[in-house]
Amino acid sequence: MSLRAKSLRGSLVLTVGEGGIYGASFVRNMILARMLTKADFGIAAAFAMIITLLEFSAKLGISRFVVRDKEGDQPEFLATAHFVQGAAAVLSTLLMVAAAWPMALLFGIRDHVGALYVLATIPLLHGVGHLDVKRFERELRFGPSMWVELIPQVVITLAAWPVAKWLGDYRAVVVLLIIKAVCSCVGSHLLAEQPYRWRVHQEYVTRMLRFGWPLLVTGFLMFGVLQGDQFLVATFYTMADLGPYAAAAALTMAPTFFFGRVFNSIALPVMAKVQDDPVAFARRYRLMIAGICAFSATYAAGAMVGAEALMQVVYGKKYAGSGILLAWLGAANAFRNIRIAPAIAAMARGDSINQMNSNIWRVITLVPALVLALNQQPLWLIAGSGLAGEVLACMASFMRLRRRDGIGLWISIKPTLYVAAATGGSLVIGQTMCKHWDLVPALAAAIAAALLLGSLMVLVLPELRTEVIAFRAQFGNGHWRQWLPNPFAPRRSP
Repeated sequence: MSLRAKSLRGSLVLTVGEGGIYGASFVRNMILARMLTKADFGIAAAFAMIITLLEFSAKLGISRFVVRDKEGDQPEFLATAHFVQGAAAVLSTLLMVAAAWPMALLFGIRDHVGALYVLATIPLLHGVGHLDVKRFERELRFGPSMWVELIPQVVITLAAWPVAKWLGDYRAVVVLLIIKAVCSCVGSHLLAEQPYRWRVHQEYVTRMLRFGWPLLVTGFLMFGVLQGDQFLVATFYTMADLGPYAAAAALTMAPTFFFGRVFNSIALPVMAKVQDDPVAFARRYRLMIAGICAFSATYAAGAMVGAEALMQVVYGKKYAGSGILLAWLGAANAFRNIRIAPAIAAMARGDSINQMNSNIWRVITLVPALVLALNQQPLWLIAGSGLAGEVLACMASFMRLRRRDGIGLWISIKPTLYVAAATGGSLVIGQTMCKHWDLVPALAAAIAAALLLGSLMVLVLPELRTEVIAFRAQFGNGHWRQWLPNPFAPRRSP
């Protein structure tokens, strides 16, 4: 089977799975936002921030190293990966317990510190999950890892309404997060082929930590990138202010996480296979960044033109007036999406520092956001302050990719300029015209803008035009069947 066919088949599995995952997450957030008060939704967002900040096992990127490393299939390697991930999880749990009271005091939720002690078990559950489901991704087998993510999301989404009805406040979110962590851990062990073991192979540990320490730093930087502004809102504003801000952030990032998970899983092994062939590597990078920029332009147009309508349709009338938060967060997120391309390309060649460097530039812009928060400025200014940081981060990532990996700067900048034009136009239209429209016309305008911008990106980027033509040729010849997953295919032994 050709690489294109394997990639498309894997993409189909991931798209269906990730669509289910984020569809479930979307429905769950909508249920919780409507049933809980803004303050309780803000408290739940604060809990999620604390977990994200102090969970180390995911930040080390051990699962990505299993996918990338040439020895990732070896049982001894996998057992060592389990040890490193488990040790990081234990440290995370201890830190969460130690930080529970100071964090509750900082956010003004000292009466809820007990919930933080309960949530400290979540990093531990994540850390003892089985990495074998990630090993399958080396051969573009995404079914097991998809099920490990999808089933827990569906379970807690089905439980969201009765649990929220039963408890009636932020405790519903605590219960749902614990259930999800348990289901994910159990599922990873049930779908694994290799036995779960811990081993301490010194060479492997050294390589994993050498690969992982920049990702650990990047993880903390990503907290600043993705949730630093929410942290400032939680610290200097009320939980009722944090609720709409966190709701807008969740809505703007959901499509990105969905796309990023699918794209990362496909693109990393595809790029890694040609890491020693500069010509093929550059050719695949051109296609990769073109696809990401097309997504960013499409996403930006829809989210920013229909921002006000989307907030009210998803979360209810009590979130009226929050569309401006979604618009500015969406603008910054469009450029954050673009950074996926150079990050994957760099990681495929073993450079885990590229993303860290770009995030440093992004986090710098939290300084003006802090000044705004200290002076109690409108929340949309804090949301908008991240846009300049994302532009700086893009340039920093492109520059390092040129210096270290020989990818020409214009290859990255050209499609990015198209995204900048799409973002600027969509922001103006959304905030001067569509925010005053009724919900149905505004949503229709958002859909039309997204389709128009997506089509224009395919027309102006030759890499995408070529792939569309190749896709149509294969589809017309009946080759589409080979992209479909075969549920009766025998499972491979490790």
